[in-house]
Amino acid sequence: MGHRLLAWNAPQPPAKLPWPNMALVQKIPEVKTLVEKSFWRRVTPMSACEAPKPGLPGQKIPRRKVYQMVGVCAVGAMGIGGTVPAESSEPARPHPVDPRPPLSPGQRIELAETACQAIVQKAASLASEYLKQYGGCCQCTLAALQDALPFLPADPGLFRAASCLDGGATPTGLHQCGSFTAAGLAIGYLCGRTRDEIFFGDRNLAHQLLQKVFRHFQQHYGSVLCKEVGGKVNGNCSQTVSRAAQWTAQTFLETFAGYKIPPVPEVPPSKEGEKR
Repeated sequence: MGHRLLAWNAPQPPAKLPWPNMALVQKIPEVKTLVEKSFWRRVTPMSACEAPKPGLPGQKIPRRKVYQMVGVCAVGAMGIGGTVPAESSEPARPHPVDPRPPLSPGQRIELAETACQAIVQKAASLASEYLKQYGGCCQCTLAALQDALPFLPADPGLFRAASCLDGGATPTGLHQCGSFTAAGLAIGYLCGRTRDEIFFGDRNLAHQLLQKVFRHFQQHYGSVLCKEVGGKVNGNCSQTVSRAAQWTAQTFLETFAGYKIPPVPEVPPSKEGEKR
């Protein structure tokens, strides 16, 4: 009994025989013919796999070349080792584009005034609670914004990226406050530029919104630097993250929902020291 390539009817291939890379198969006519005969039909003797080359009726493909072509398919399917002929190599895949387009100037998000007030209060409250429970001013501010703003997705990758940005980022307190950095991450995520094969979009709106948050920091603390902000509140970082989340939420809602910011009472200082 001659060598045979086994076909199967199950939806998934056997563990020892890789599923063929169809994008590669379609680019090599001989392999396409081989795969059509061997993988998708009934059991076929190897001799029957010696199909004529396109354009050359009656010419057989040597058995060794058949094995080589199957090997190319297997390597391409598994993505390991070996080389693929230059003419059949696949083009580089572009970076995936975020399905959520960034917010643009003039865009309107329909939210009632009472809903906006509840969002701002929730962001301020959650930021303080998260800091007391978990520490990490940047992540806690960002998480509060993700959980309070209905249009800011709780992207775990964005949250993870904020892991090392607390306490002035180094963390020595010499650089900008982590809660201000969190405001920039949220604003950039919703209003910044993106990319596929090239960078595209506009950064102006993101800069404008972050400037609004910056002005709040300047007005209340005279700085956005960690040590200087912390010195103004005697190290009470729960108050700082609460204000930062509040200001950022207000900035979003004022810009996109037409929210009129009412006078908001100051966040009461905590009596116990908090983790930075």
